[in-house]
Amino acid sequence: MIVAIDGTGPDSPGDYAKEMSRSFCSQIGRTANATYFRGPTLTGSETSAIANLAVDAVMAARGKGSADKVMLAGYSRGGCAAIIAARRLKDRGIGVHSLFLFDAVDMQISDMHLSQIISDNVRMVAHVRSARSLPFWIRNPVKSRFYFYNTGRYIAGSGSYETRSFVGSHGAVGGVPWPEIKEDAGCVLAVAEWMNERFKNRGLAVTLKPL
Repeated sequence: MIVAIDGTGPDSPGDYAKEMSRSFCSQIGRTANATYFRGPTLTGSETSAIANLAVDAVMAARGKGSADKVMLAGYSRGGCAAIIAARRLKDRGIGVHSLFLFDAVDMQISDMHLSQIISDNVRMVAHVRSARSLPFWIRNPVKSRFYFYNTGRYIAGSGSYETRSFVGSHGAVGGVPWPEIKEDAGCVLAVAEWMNERFKNRGLAVTLKPL
């Protein structure tokens, strides 16, 4: 099973669903045996609660006898929530087969700084990031989300950690590119190709499609 946690979007449920319908986590959440949660609102105050929802989803599946490998995915502050969820699954003695992160950031007001180190129950991390390119940031100071704190930078234990950075907006890395940013078209395609290869290697039947 895989639990996908998206990033922050419009506060209105209808607007959120429309804007984030093409996000990478939304695509993951529409696949078989997947559970999807929308991301925190602007303050990030729900991050911890969303992590608990992810844990509850895993526990419910296991309570029904599911022996599927546990996988988590998260974008932006949803990536922060996925990292916290992995830590809480460790407390329950549950391993995480794979953790897929899309530009995970820690810009929130709950459980601050609990997501810098990924817990040692995670066997593999694939983390794609927006390149912190100074020239790109100068041209796009808001949409690059340069002021967010990168998180999930390290993994404890013997799990593997793969990461790759691409020049583009924070939105493009999550599958929600900005049309007016010329780098975003190439960025969203490159992210999908890189992550699809990691999905394949981990036996996850998901193919991201830049929309």
